[in-house]
Amino acid sequence: MKALTKIQSGVAMVALFLVIAASSCNNASTSDKDANAAAADTIKKEVTLSPESQTALSSLPTPFEVTTLLEKAKAGFIFDITNPPANVAKYTTEMSKSLNLGVYSADLSYSATYNRTDETNKFLACTNKLADELGIAGVYDQSIMEKVKKFNNNKDSLVGLISKIFSQTNSFLASNNRTKVAVLIAAGGFSEGLYLAASLGEVAKDNTKIMAIISGQIDNHMKLLTILQAYKDDETMKPVIDGIAKLKPIWGIYSIESGKKMPQEKAAEISDLTESVRLTFVQ
Repeated sequence: MKALTKIQSGVAMVALFLVIAASSCNNASTSDKDANAAAADTIKKEVTLSPESQTALSSLPTPFEVTTLLEKAKAGFIFDITNPPANVAKYTTEMSKSLNLGVYSADLSYSATYNRTDETNKFLACTNKLADELGIAGVYDQSIMEKVKKFNNNKDSLVGLISKIFSQTNSFLASNNRTKVAVLIAAGGFSEGLYLAASLGEVAKDNTKIMAIISGQIDNHMKLLTILQAYKDDETMKPVIDGIAKLKPIWGIYSIESGKKMPQEKAAEISDLTESVRLTFVQ
């Protein structure tokens, strides 16, 4: 019950950074090549999605679907269960940047839905940084940042603006034949949204409505699994495919029943499962 432990203790997660010293002038060139190789883009080979998968990808909702439902269910806002903004510095490969652009997009949706100004600005800075490094030019720019600040006290306008950003991101990736990045963003966003819901469901006095939200994500999960099958021969995608597939028991053995509260111990098991998958994406 890691999520419960974090929440009860109130201890913020701390990001660890590795500092790499520069080599001597004689081997600087080799070091640069090694560094570039380590951070090299692992997303080089695109595949053509079937029409069904293309439709499924375009129909996946933004993370606001889950966070808006959580707010309506009167679930609380707990900053410590989000991915710490400081972690953004450790994502160096295109795969980790893409996954965590999805993760931070869910955290951004969570904070914006609850009208948490400071947290929203922090997560927007994370998504801005990752999008810029992924070459998603013109979507997250300074004008967007200024508009977010302008709308900070107007939740509906802020949610509408961020939803527009999500839409523009998907359009940009589709028009530039970068489907794999879009799929990874979707996987990161889905796993984080589910993890947030499960974490809140673990600690809620009455988790009936939250469990209904989790139960309602089965169709999106099936769509994502279908999309990921296009990459089954891509070894770099195996951890993502395996992670998303690992979530299947949520809609199987746990038997979430509509309109019924789930016992805390079972809710904790679902929370632990979603956290174990999410950790493979944010580490």
